[in-house]
Amino acid sequence: MIQIYLIRFAIEIYLKGFFSHNVESNWEKKLMRFNKIFGVIAVASSALIATSTFSINSAKANEVANFYKGKDITFIVGFSVGGSYGAYARMLARHMAQYVPGKPNILTKHLQGGGGARAASHLYNAAPKDGTMLGFLADSLAVGQLMFPKKAKYDAGKMHYIGRLTPVNPVLMINKNHAVKKIEQVKTTQVIASCSGRNNQTYMNVKATKELLGLKFKQVCGYAGSAPQTLAQERGDVDAQSSAWISWKIRAWDKITSGAIIPLVQFGLEREKDLPNVPLPQDLTDDKEAQAIFKFVFAGGAVGRTLISAPGVPKDRIQALRTAFNKTMKDPKFLAEAKKRNANIDPISGEELDKITATVLSTDKKLVQMAGNIMKGYEKNCKRDCKKKKKKKK
Repeated sequence: MIQIYLIRFAIEIYLKGFFSHNVESNWEKKLMRFNKIFGVIAVASSALIATSTFSINSAKANEVANFYKGKDITFIVGFSVGGSYGAYARMLARHMAQYVPGKPNILTKHLQGGGGARAASHLYNAAPKDGTMLGFLADSLAVGQLMFPKKAKYDAGKMHYIGRLTPVNPVLMINKNHAVKKIEQVKTTQVIASCSGRNNQTYMNVKATKELLGLKFKQVCGYAGSAPQTLAQERGDVDAQSSAWISWKIRAWDKITSGAIIPLVQFGLEREKDLPNVPLPQDLTDDKEAQAIFKFVFAGGAVGRTLISAPGVPKDRIQALRTAFNKTMKDPKFLAEAKKRNANIDPISGEELDKITATVLSTDKKLVQMAGNIMKGYEKNCKRDCKKKKKKKK
């Protein structure tokens, strides 16, 4: 359209010069006639451009619909059944399919192991790159990649983020019969905490808090997810478990309200609105370096429960999935189910998640190295599945 009006301007100047020897009224008549003709041409051109654009977009939408029609989309969940990753994945699957062109079926499949690392590696390296397999992966994906680069078989910066359902603040909950009631007491009294893989918040958050605040945490790692950790806590194998606050609310609200488990400390950049009196580790130290490390380690909370695609999926399908996700976040039936299940919904777009991930991956290398040094020693804490794997190798 800009080009059309530039042409018009040039023609007006030409006509004005050409008719300058005629009387003014003759020039005005010629120009008025020209403007009428030009107006018709401009409107027709605009309509043609709009029609062409609509046709192109419609063709792309039809291509996406034709691809997904009759197919299944699988949500890979990186943790065991019974946690918030699976709960959010299944809830999204029930409502999102109607908004994806072609209305495919959406299924969920759990692929736990390595604190979510197994699912991330599978999605990135083995899954089809056509938009039929998406992942609910560890929120600490980018942080773990920086701190354990040799173990990360993926690049979080090359993933396609579809959208976030909610941010998370993990909370370390301790059994009520334990002597410790406040985080400060862990300086003198040991607390045994469960964890899964090395690049998961259950290990990194507690390990950072232990090392930077000088607390007597003992970690028992190797659990496949929150469900087996909960069983271990109920049996008394461990004293405490770190899990997302949204997960605690969904699966253990009765234990929280009855006082069977007590929130000891929460991990994040800001306190949960529900937990204004439960401290963040960075609130318990004046050391600026320690505070910076805490904020880096806890950065995954902003990613939260997010739907992710592997790289290589066609752009039109990624855009269609993002649009479908955004529509689902406003769907009345979806929101009603979330409210019924006590599941928080605080969405952001895939584009915003791209920026958050890029920011995490650009963290100062010196800070990453300091955090990485703090995380050393995972093998000494791995007591469960890792031992079984070693036996199998023998």
